[in-house]
Amino acid sequence: MNDQGVQATFCATLVDEWARRGVRRAVVAPGSRSTPMALALVARGEMAVHVVHDERAAGFVALGLGLDGIPAALLCTSGTAAANLHPAVVEAGLSDVPMLVLTADRPAELRDVGAPQTIDQIHLYGRSVRWFHDAAVPDADAVGSWRSLARRAFDAARTGPVHLNLPFREPLVGQPGPLPPRLAAGHRDGWTAETATERRSLTELAPFDRPRGVILAGGRSGVAPDCVVRLAAATQWPVLADPTSGLTHVAGAVTCADALLRHGPFAADHAPDVVVRIGRPAASKVLAR
Repeated sequence: MNDQGVQATFCATLVDEWARRGVRRAVVAPGSRSTPMALALVARGEMAVHVVHDERAAGFVALGLGLDGIPAALLCTSGTAAANLHPAVVEAGLSDVPMLVLTADRPAELRDVGAPQTIDQIHLYGRSVRWFHDAAVPDADAVGSWRSLARRAFDAARTGPVHLNLPFREPLVGQPGPLPPRLAAGHRDGWTAETATERRSLTELAPFDRPRGVILAGGRSGVAPDCVVRLAAATQWPVLADPTSGLTHVAGAVTCADALLRHGPFAADHAPDVVVRIGRPAASKVLAR
């Protein structure tokens, strides 16, 4: 197999492993150096590929797609294109939104020599990512590690973005060959928002025998609405439902807590003894206090 075929097979293997584990969406900001991975993504019929020409916008599209707990693959070409993804990667890191950030790069011999469209992409996103890996140019001798690389990136993305820096050599268009065998059946074969959320019994989280309690319902909790409703019924505590919680429609949910708590005497008279937060923090600054 020629070099471009090896690169195509490497990319097809990563995409196959991610698709097998539940990834169904990709965002591609077009460019030349990222061609091998872009072709691998569009070759998968089950993969919805969104083409966004502006890298900054592409990053935020991928951020939104990851809100359901399953990462989208976000691909761009080399150079400052990768830097334009940074705002969305920071937001994903702060909000624990899964994301597979794939930046194409020049091979080692073209780095630090003034080659065009080349910047230092090593640890480009700093501490915002859960894991970073600067891959080698795909080599047929390393075929046995390709699926493990995809699996590790996927697993690391459970709680936020990961960054794979992928160097490719020209020519960039090749025909993929047979993919390496899939990993043993003992490995995780799928990931959904439900399996991505660590669960504990609610009775472990707070004393529920207090009369003055409140339930703060935020977004991306992984908790079924019926469970929150049952908790509210059992404790007789109100549910303060953030707009991102998906619980604003629940009977009795308080959706105007921000306005109520701006009234000082009301807030003082209704201060709870126990606060149970389910999901992300509230968007309201007043409620967060």
